[in-house]
Amino acid sequence: MKQCDDDLIRFGRAASDAGLMSSTCGNASLRLDADRMVITASGAPLAALTPDALSVVALTDGAHLAGPRPSMEAEIHRRAYLRRPDVNAVLHCQSQGATLLACMQDPPLNLDLIPEIPAYVRRHAYAPWAMPGSLALAEGVEQALLDPDVTVVQMVNHGQVILGASWAQAIRRGTFFELAAWMASRGVPLRTIPEHDAEALRAMTRGV
Repeated sequence: MKQCDDDLIRFGRAASDAGLMSSTCGNASLRLDADRMVITASGAPLAALTPDALSVVALTDGAHLAGPRPSMEAEIHRRAYLRRPDVNAVLHCQSQGATLLACMQDPPLNLDLIPEIPAYVRRHAYAPWAMPGSLALAEGVEQALLDPDVTVVQMVNHGQVILGASWAQAIRRGTFFELAAWMASRGVPLRTIPEHDAEALRAMTRGV
């Protein structure tokens, strides 16, 4: 338990250091075991987490098991773990470029601008607008995760949900996705990687 707490504290600080937190809003979690997750408490700043700002939540039914009141987005994290057994870390953040695309009227659906996107992010998807903390928002994110290649979900007018087999992988994915989103928001014509090459890059890293 202590190791998981320490890792979640490192996860939060790494998200901030990587520039994925444009505000104090955000939440992060780690799979603790087959039945539980540890998640940041409601209102806890990711850049300055302490052990008393972490909560334990049951994956089976979302019951609050220990610690302070968990993040209002705990249901998103819980459903991500249930839907994707390969996922052990979940980050909700609001990086600048990606959040701009999440608020864009017609955001680009293909961000395969650099090899790292199909290789490491693989695919992203959009969840429709719903109120923060609502069941509808959690259901929208879960629906987006039906595609096993999706590792980043853009919540419309809200921010990102980033998945990883480890917290370090989630940070790497978020960093590459933010770079591609920044490029896409420049308003200049961009070419994407040919689809057959993008698919080959995705295939190379499936299961990694």
